[in-house]
Amino acid sequence: MKEIHNKQYNGITLKLSQSLLSILQDAGIAHKETWPMEVENGTTVRQVLMDQRINPLLVPMIFQDNKKISLDTPIESDAVLILHGPLAGG
Repeated sequence: MKEIHNKQYNGITLKLSQSLLSILQDAGIAHKETWPMEVENGTTVRQVLMDQRINPLLVPMIFQDNKKISLDTPIESDAVLILHGPLAGG
């Protein structure tokens, strides 16, 4: 965590699953599989996704440092977020 102009920021890394990458590419939204970024302390996962042009409805499962979290989880420390797209089974 670092402080800029009296605001605290966390370094996060987003990692997208192959299924989510494929959906985004089909929609014309290009993303890398993994990239670092900084977000203001307390920003929710939902807001991070929206800021990155990723519809939260496309991300039914999210892990922060290997623990399942919800879209409304605030980011309060440096973290790795793994985003899984929709999965199908039968």
